[in-house]
Formats: sequence, structure tokens, C-alpha cells
Amino acid sequence: MWRSPRTVLLVCFLLLYTYCPSFADVITMDTNADGKPDSWTYIENGRIARQEIDVDFDGRIDSVFIYESSGQVREEILDTNYDGKMDNWRLYENGELVVDSVDSNMDGMVDLWIHVVKGKIMQIEKDTNGDGRPDTTTGY
Repeated sequence: MWRSPRTVLLVCFLLLYTYCPSFADVITMDTNADGKPDSWTYIENGRIARQEIDVDFDGRIDSVFIYESSGQVREEILDTNYDGKMDNWRLYENGELVVDSVDSNMDGMVDLWIHVVKGKIMQIEKDTNGDGRPDTTTGY
């Protein structure tokens, strides 16, 4: 349960916000103790609305988590190769991944869409000609 760094950070933020209500709308953390913040949590209406994390401590945000009012993740935006450009967008419904969109060739455009139903890949779409629209589809 506590193996995910994201889970640990979320629990820390929830505890801080619950027991320290005087905190501003943004909570920052320095998780590697280098004197610079590497995690930002945005609070709206008493709940976590968004988290931004500099995973590799290079000063650039690598992971963004956007939450529903229920507290479940609605969207993840990731820089999976840490080049400073986001390349993976994951959409969730009721806490379950439904679409994983990827810029697999790192040209700044999504070219791979993975559709998931109840944790299983149902369809993969690819843009093979670079026009931003899927032109091949594989069903499972």
C-alpha cells in the first residue's frame, strides 16, 4: 500500500492540510532536502485539486495529477523521458484509467491512444502519418 511515492506524498499532503488549516492554497515540499521545492499541491475548496512533481529534481515539473472533487485522479500528465516536454496524458473515470495518450516519437503530438476498460486494453490506435489523427486501429 505504501510502496508508491505518489501515495506517500498524497497522504502527507492530506495530513498536513487536515492538521494545519492555516496553510495557503499551495503546499510545497522539498522531498530530497536540497533546499528547493520539488512538489506543489494546490488546494481548492478544502481538497487537493492538483499536484505537480519534479520527479528527477532538475527544476522542471515531470508529473501533474489533476483530481476530481471526490479525491480520485481525473488526469495524469507526464514527462516520461525527463526532457522537459510532457509526452503522456492519462484520463481516468471513477478512478480507472480509460485512455492513455502517448507522444511515442517525441515530436510534440500524440500518436498513440490506448483505450482501457476495467483494467484491460480494448483498443490501440496509432497515427502513423503524423497528422494527429489515428489511422490504424487494433482491437483486443
